[in-house]
Amino acid sequence: MNLGSFSTYVLHFAGVLIVLVGLSLKPKMKWTGISLAVFGFLLGTSPVWYSALTQPSEDEIYQQWLQQQETYQRQLHEIEAQKAEAESD
Repeated sequence: MNLGSFSTYVLHFAGVLIVLVGLSLKPKMKWTGISLAVFGFLLGTSPVWYSALTQPSEDEIYQQWLQQQETYQRQLHEIEAQKAEAESD
């Protein structure tokens, strides 16, 4: 387990604990409890929101794919040229 996945688990469990504390507060402290529950939810889901906001766009993914295909085709042509050169010798 790397540090990124460990911190994700820590944030999820901390968020769940804060939500449970917020929801278990007395009725007198209703708004404080709701605020805590919302904060815990946001904290617990923050790794999901972070990954959704920082992932590459579809255009970026497509451009990377095109570059990979071009590199593959170039390597394939080089190999074929080397084979043809070796056969001609």
